[in-house]
Amino acid sequence: MRIFSQITLSTIIFIQACSSNNNQKREKIENNKINNEKPKEILKEDTLKAIFEFYNQDSVNLEITKINLNPEKTFIQRFPYKNATNLLLESKKNLVKHLQINYADSNAMKNAFFNYLDCYGKDCKSIELFQKVKFSKTFFMLITTTKSIHIIESENNLNSSDWINCVRFSKIADPVKFIIIQKKQQIAKWFSYSHYHLTEVK
Repeated sequence: MRIFSQITLSTIIFIQACSSNNNQKREKIENNKINNEKPKEILKEDTLKAIFEFYNQDSVNLEITKINLNPEKTFIQRFPYKNATNLLLESKKNLVKHLQINYADSNAMKNAFFNYLDCYGKDCKSIELFQKVKFSKTFFMLITTTKSIHIIESENNLNSSDWINCVRFSKIADPVKFIIIQKKQQIAKWFSYSHYHLTEVK
């Protein structure tokens, strides 16, 4: 009788333990489901303040009044990179897209850039280095540093010097290498950049 009682008691304890484990597993699964939901892309207040201060600093002064994350993914972001920031910037006069992609080294930057040129746009057209083409129907600017690429687009023409300063101040240890500037409805011009001077590559 004692043996039967002990077996029965052991069985009850075992069943309760299993039930408890199952409940814990269910709770973990439910918690994981909650945790695995994609977080909404929201800029934190501190981050937002720092970005505002950066774009509106005295030497840049882009007069940005509103900043949002740009959800669009571009072709160039398919290639390995360290991190990227894709923003929609509003000022009193313009809405500007600014994509900044940072790379681990100069080789990764060059690889992404040449792949970008090799299959540009929806038509995947190949663009040769320094080729005089239209990248966009709107204002388009591309700035490369040793380890980063910046793409700036807007419906209206922008002051290219302000954007060069913006990139230069954000990448003090990472010098600007060359720049593409295309004003609205015009052909793009390619420039080398050295000692704060643009030299058009013809």
